[in-house]
Amino acid sequence: MYNTRNIPLIYLVIALIVLCNFFGCVQKIRITVIKPAKVSLQDIRTLAIIKFDGIYEELVRKALYNKIIEVQNLNNKPDHIRVINIDQNSFKHVDDDINFSPDSDKVHVDGVISGRVAASIKDVHDTEKVKIQEGTGKYKKDKNVFGQEAEVEIQRTIVKKVPYVMRQANIIVDFNIFKLKTKQRVFTDKVSEQYKEKFGGENEYRNYLGSSMSQLPSQNQTLKELSDKVASRIVAKIFTTEIARIVEFDNGSKYVMGIGGNKKVKEGIKCAKNGKWEKGVEIWKDVLNTEPENSAAFYNLGIAYENIGDLENLKIAQKMYKKAVKNGDKEIYLDALDRVKATISDFPKESHIR
Repeated sequence: MYNTRNIPLIYLVIALIVLCNFFGCVQKIRITVIKPAKVSLQDIRTLAIIKFDGIYEELVRKALYNKIIEVQNLNNKPDHIRVINIDQNSFKHVDDDINFSPDSDKVHVDGVISGRVAASIKDVHDTEKVKIQEGTGKYKKDKNVFGQEAEVEIQRTIVKKVPYVMRQANIIVDFNIFKLKTKQRVFTDKVSEQYKEKFGGENEYRNYLGSSMSQLPSQNQTLKELSDKVASRIVAKIFTTEIARIVEFDNGSKYVMGIGGNKKVKEGIKCAKNGKWEKGVEIWKDVLNTEPENSAAFYNLGIAYENIGDLENLKIAQKMYKKAVKNGDKEIYLDALDRVKATISDFPKESHIR
């Protein structure tokens, strides 16, 4: 039955939305963060992806090729590495090593990447008892969802056996990178991804919150998605990549919805949202000249420096976030500080030495 006591709450929500639009809510923005590679491919200008061991190796190899191309295009680096996919037997991966055939010298590449793929996928079919509401065909006068008097069908609860499928899958990839000239391994690592999801059962009656049986993808599609994730993780280890993140500014408001806030701080946010980061930084620094403990200004400055993305500016962002934490107690400050610390720790140790 519709509860009329909820009506004032609806009006309150509408009022908050109106106030939010009038005073200005917390705004979010997309920034990119640089994640450095864990290995230097400085002497490798052409990288060949050769055959991996394992039944699903072709899925992984194709995904890896596409991800490398994608990252190379995004980074637009002058030291672009050409990548090729090789099916021929000029190279063969055997027991943590690469066997080089006499024909391998005819393949014009500087390095090769290969390894092993271990993958499995399993569907468990079963049923479960689910309580659902169904109409009785009888009606009564009651209030509908809009609080209006209407003829409403009487519902009853029944227990129904509903089929479901529990899908579990995983992919593990051990990979190696070899320099062709020296025939030495320059990098080795392991990555893995797991998948577990239930389709049907109680999810059939959860509308958009669950996965129905009709949404069950083919096993090959699930393995393809896992292959894409594994490939992304491999690429993140061997290439400098840019990670997109959605972060929210702080306008200085004490309210969750961002109502109110500091006028000058909000002016800086508007500039940053329009791509005028330098102007935004200038405004937030002006705020700190008059309000040296303004945590929102420190925090937004941190976002600006984090958005630049190199190690030097990430360290400046870390200082800004620390000052925001010192002068304020918002959770987004601590989250930002943890985030930038993790990003800095990803840089190779030698890059921290000046």
